[in-house]
Amino acid sequence: MRYINRPNNSLQWTGNLKTFINFLIKKLCFFYILLSLVSPWTQTQSKSFEKVQRFHEDGASYWKLANGPLAGRVAWAFDRPGHDSDPKDLLLSKIKAATSVEWASYKPTHTEIVQALIKHSNANGVFDGNYCQEECDRNFGTVNTVEPVTLRIYKSDRKRKWFVMHHKFAIVRSALETGILTGSFNWTERATKFNFENLIYVKSKKIAAAYSNVFKKLPERESIEVTDGLISAGFNSAGVKLMKRMIEEARKNILVSVWSISVTSENYPNSVYDALVEASSRGVDVQILTDHRKSKKRIYTKLDVHPVHMVSRKAHMHHKFMVIDNKYVISGSYNFVTKSLSGNHENVVVIESPAMAVSFRDHWREIRNYEP
Repeated sequence: MRYINRPNNSLQWTGNLKTFINFLIKKLCFFYILLSLVSPWTQTQSKSFEKVQRFHEDGASYWKLANGPLAGRVAWAFDRPGHDSDPKDLLLSKIKAATSVEWASYKPTHTEIVQALIKHSNANGVFDGNYCQEECDRNFGTVNTVEPVTLRIYKSDRKRKWFVMHHKFAIVRSALETGILTGSFNWTERATKFNFENLIYVKSKKIAAAYSNVFKKLPERESIEVTDGLISAGFNSAGVKLMKRMIEEARKNILVSVWSISVTSENYPNSVYDALVEASSRGVDVQILTDHRKSKKRIYTKLDVHPVHMVSRKAHMHHKFMVIDNKYVISGSYNFVTKSLSGNHENVVVIESPAMAVSFRDHWREIRNYEP
């Protein structure tokens, strides 16, 4: 009997399967490596697909992020001389919708804002006792949920000799959301009629908790920094460090719009001014807008500073914001002067959002071209 060798089909099929699996594993490894290289770029670029939307709610008109990682969590409004006050309306809409409010305002004297705070069933607040005592006493009368914060002397020979409780923030809570409002916006009639101002709303329980902690410890000068994803906040000395760090990390450009910026000196050091000078010296394009009257006696030889002329002495270019690398928006209560950076009670927020940065950049250009 003759035996014929026939191929073992089962063994051949098994060999082919192993070859295919090895091929598939190699391809998967290749795509995994490729994805790991592309992923950081994709995450960074995803923020460029954010959209800014004009929003209207309860009489308030403001901007918000309509999509992207911060969709529904960030909104902002600008004040312009002679226009309706969008920051005031945004602030009022959030106060009225809140079930509880904690607020700290340097000078809360605007009639509508005062009435909203008085009528609110659960609002607690403070004002600066040196600069608003008489007027705020008239406004709030015997309301026992509103108190002054009186700070120590800064320079006894100065016309404005006291350190300032310079916050302008509100913590708002409701069944739907918890957040904070902050920015340059003074809660005054003058600000709403004559000034350039801004107000930012941030929806974040973590950020709100930090603001609430600072509020509850007043008049103690609490110095903390907190981060919630793409949003950070800093208070007092920690806020100064946060701003300096953002300036130090800038690579391309910094746009500044600030009511007052002083030149650093031996008697009056200014670490934010120094950080801006250093950024400029390493090639970052630093451009600064400041109020004309605050810049009169200051010589800015190391920085590109443009004074903004306003229509009258009652009007101020009162912003305190920066746009860094068309990516970060920084705003709060700080003026870039020694008093603000060394002893005032101040706060700042940093938001990573290219779309929001474009909005603030466009507003910066509007102010740069402003003619009273």
